[in-house]
Amino acid sequence: MVKNQRHGARGAVAAVLAAAIGLLCVVLLLPLTASTSAAVREITLVTRDMAFYLEGESEPNPTIQLRAGEEVRFTVLNRDPGLTHNLAVEAWGLETRYLKTEASTTVLVRAPARPGRQVYVCVPHDKMMRGIIEVVAGD
Repeated sequence: MVKNQRHGARGAVAAVLAAAIGLLCVVLLLPLTASTSAAVREITLVTRDMAFYLEGESEPNPTIQLRAGEEVRFTVLNRDPGLTHNLAVEAWGLETRYLKTEASTTVLVRAPARPGRQVYVCVPHDKMMRGIIEVVAGD
């Protein structure tokens, strides 16, 4: 009878040890399944007829709404024949290179942590090519 109690105790210890190892594996692997950051938002601005347009849209120099702290990849594509354009947001210290016709550039930015409104422009044509980026409170 003592012999059976020893085997029973060993079995219980083995079961507890196996459960602990299983739990440890779950705890260690859980961060690998969780997303640590939101996906980067893609925004393409097309320049044509001396204005910015969101790709596929018809409104010139649109207001662009971002969430506070959101990571955004802006792509600027110049479709204005014979004209050079860029994208600048002075409040963010952002200015892309100047683009010849059919050239493009991409820049990765993080929206400010605080809500607010900033102006975006094409530096050489800032009187006509200007719009607003509105940063709203995040989720």
